Amino acid sequence: MTVSQFQVEIRILHKRIDTLEAAASLDHLTPFCNREETEQRIKAAVPGEYCLLLVTARGLRRAEMQFGPPVSEELAGAFTRRLRNSLPPTAVLGRWGTEELIAIVQMKKTEALASGTGSPNIFPEPTSACRARKPVRPALQLNVGVVDTAAGETPAQILERVGVFLTGA
Repeated sequence: MTVSQFQVEIRILHKRIDTLEAAASLDHLTPFCNREETEQRIKAAVPGEYCLLLVTARGLRRAEMQFGPPVSEELAGAFTRRLRNSLPPTAVLGRWGTEELIAIVQMKKTEALASGTGSPNIFPEPTSACRARKPVRPALQLNVGVVDTAAGETPAQILERVGVFLTGA
């Protein structure tokens, strides 16, 4: 009987491990570059040939505290999928912080604004998540900006402007 009980407990532990591994591999934010990789890509790119779309999504941390980590992860995943789908396929997405994202887009600032990617209206309806099978709609406050890169500008100057926007947003 004791051996049978151990086998059941081991099976339960294996299921928990499998669930945790699946959750780790399905993290909705991992397809994006981290901050260091994003900075390296900005430093390697030729100024004047791209612009940066900066997005802050305030409310992800608040959703985690109010509704729990599963809701926050679902909300972040839905938000990032919507962001990815609103950008050209050539855009490189990176996480600057927990609630800050950067997209390196191969277009001029005027083209980005004209296409709507530089506008908060790229997310017209609220993003929702589920908690105990009931929909919840935590509020996300979006702040979107576009940083145009000039041909004579250094990567340090570009990164400084990114930092000013994202910390002041």
